[in-house]
Amino acid sequence: MFQLTRFMSIFLNEVTITLSDSVLIIGAGVAGMTAAVELADSGIKVILVDRQPTIGGNALELYKAFPTDDCFYCFEGNSWRPGIRKCFYRSAMIDQPNIDLMINTEVSEISGLPGKFKAKLSIGPMYVDPKKCIMCGLCLEYSGAFKLISPQCQPQSVTYEPAKAEEGDKKAEEECPTKAIDLSAQQTEEIVEVSDIVVATGFHEMQPVDVDEYGYGQYPNVITQLELARILDPNGSSGGALLRPSDGIQVKNVMMVQCVGSRDENYYAYCSKICCVFALKHANIMTAERNGIQTTVVYMDMRTYDRHERYYREARESGIRFVRGRIRLVEPQEDGTIDITVYDSLLDKYLKYSMDLLVLSSALEPPVGSSEIIKSLGLKSASGYIGPADVVSENEVIAGDHVYVCGTASGPVEVPESVTQARAVVSKILQERK
Repeated sequence: MFQLTRFMSIFLNEVTITLSDSVLIIGAGVAGMTAAVELADSGIKVILVDRQPTIGGNALELYKAFPTDDCFYCFEGNSWRPGIRKCFYRSAMIDQPNIDLMINTEVSEISGLPGKFKAKLSIGPMYVDPKKCIMCGLCLEYSGAFKLISPQCQPQSVTYEPAKAEEGDKKAEEECPTKAIDLSAQQTEEIVEVSDIVVATGFHEMQPVDVDEYGYGQYPNVITQLELARILDPNGSSGGALLRPSDGIQVKNVMMVQCVGSRDENYYAYCSKICCVFALKHANIMTAERNGIQTTVVYMDMRTYDRHERYYREARESGIRFVRGRIRLVEPQEDGTIDITVYDSLLDKYLKYSMDLLVLSSALEPPVGSSEIIKSLGLKSASGYIGPADVVSENEVIAGDHVYVCGTASGPVEVPESVTQARAVVSKILQERK
């Protein structure tokens, strides 16, 4: 039986929570949710925090997952029932009694000794109570400050963005049928005492605004792979139709360029590992499912490791063009197209193309806050990600004493690897408690 004790401190809006032998999981993406569910199912109390107002992490916006091409919300089911899959939004994240889910929450400070950590949590204002919201859509009609992030979001609730406040906000609050809206909500703080910490903070897609040769941030028809995934998603604003961001015209020709910020001493020297597969997945979707859009991929080296080689074979067989070289010049035209000059290193000549869309495969970089976690817990850094405590051993998920890391918090990995690492963390924690 877990004992829960709360007492108010002398500090305003600060609460201390003591949970016997509980585990704090930072990040509610694929890895964090997998670890949370399996620890909770094993009888261990879990505090799962995420800075976003909904869980799912980057998977919320990645559309289809490789290598299975399923909806990215789905992940492998229990190992003793191979082939069975379950969805994040149906995985008992809300109803599991051993999971204390805290969205819109950041870990602002970690102190204490291994096995007896104290973590200060900064909880953002809860303008919409997800337990009361019935997603009737009334508030969405009154104000653009209210938003439904995804039809599959969890918790099932709309969110509110104060930066987009409108006149209709107050009316939405007054007429909400369940009184779920509180525009006066304030930030609060809690201190939790836990025995173990699992870091599953995921990755961030580099925004290549400083890579001048591509014009990202200047030309609307230059986007990143993650932005392309949002457009291709049938739940997106265009219903999955690939339209030019500048004018909404149907896209006919797309050029992708690999290693933007990756394998580059000016930005990130490491390979982001999954970018090639990510790009080829999108290229194949556009060719097969979006009226045969012509796609050209500019690359230095195609790195489709292991089972992902099939994406490269399928892409070549479907007529997707590959150019080994680098983009030298990007020139937007008045009709919305982009003239792109590419140096082809195999032909040793410059080629010129006219494209509707330029998609940049940006580096995957450590998320905001990784350096603070590394510093506060005395962990090792691996190119800004969290490295294993002992690089020689095979215990890559052990980052420190009673501290674990899984998923892309340790570096770029795909979904199955994230799930495997999360299960390894659960195994380690259970072994420690025998």
